Amino acid sequence: MSLLQYVVRRFLLAIPTIIGLSIVTFVLANYLPGDPLVRLLGERGAANPKIVATYTKRWGLDKSGPERYFVYMRNLVHGDLGRSTTTQRAVAKDLFDFFPATIELALAAIVVAAVGGVAAGMLAARFKSRWPDAGVRLLALLGSGVPVFWLGLLALEVFYLRLHWVPGPEGRLSSSTHVPPHTTGMYTFDALVHGQWATLWDALRHLILPAFVLGAYFLGLIARMVRASLLEIGGANYLVAARARGMSERRIMLVHALPNALIPVITVLGLAVGGLLAGAVLTETVFAWPGIGRYAVDTAKGLDYQAVLGVTILIGVIYVVSNVIVDVLYATLDPRIRIGR
Repeated sequence: MSLLQYVVRRFLLAIPTIIGLSIVTFVLANYLPGDPLVRLLGERGAANPKIVATYTKRWGLDKSGPERYFVYMRNLVHGDLGRSTTTQRAVAKDLFDFFPATIELALAAIVVAAVGGVAAGMLAARFKSRWPDAGVRLLALLGSGVPVFWLGLLALEVFYLRLHWVPGPEGRLSSSTHVPPHTTGMYTFDALVHGQWATLWDALRHLILPAFVLGAYFLGLIARMVRASLLEIGGANYLVAARARGMSERRIMLVHALPNALIPVITVLGLAVGGLLAGAVLTETVFAWPGIGRYAVDTAKGLDYQAVLGVTILIGVIYVVSNVIVDVLYATLDPRIRIGR
């Protein structure tokens, strides 16, 4: 099977998953206990006959279940996720405004997890059964075992309240810092593009602690995986031949051993996308980070079903697509995968 055929096949197989996700969200939106119009509009909106008539037609609430599902899918395809009763705005507009903050935090967490995990795994493998190895394994165990919200509170206690190294839970920028011109909505990137170095520094200071807390779980997981992979292939014939040629251990690890050890890490990073978006709910709440995680918490408190369902659909689609992309990358690095399928 060629790489193109494999890519097309993987994306086609993802379609039933996305359809299944749409069915689940449809059932949640239409068959939860209570009046669906009250859930869509709130009590005040449901008391207005004109608004009720508009939403009844838009969402097909006067039709049968299968017809309502097709109306629901038509609205989703056109980006109509309903109206938030909390913000009184379209849910799609809310997600568009809040999502860049979550993407910025998730990307930073992936960098922390990937770079820190690979470096820690290499260190542990290089000094197997010595104190660096024990230290890395202990930190990896703590990172992957400690709840995110507790780690976030502990990090704030140490690095903000006691050491004063980072800002507190005040969002993405200090109150005295001007927001950079909107290009992507990610403050670090926008500040870099527009040459606003003071804003970039302030955004990085606010970003580093929540990114570390969010990426700690996958940092520990990647560190243990890289360590195990390097130790497993440490006695391979091609490494023995490299040592016989007088190649240094550092070069052997970086040039020959590490690329093979990193292949399983790609799968972990694919799973990390969904995990980081889910973990962002707690992290953003602890650090007052204005992303979709905090948006989901705030709207859930007000029983704003349309907003919560919008977040669910967005995260679900991203999770499915990211896993397909990881499968493609995996097959690109190891052609045996696509040949065997």
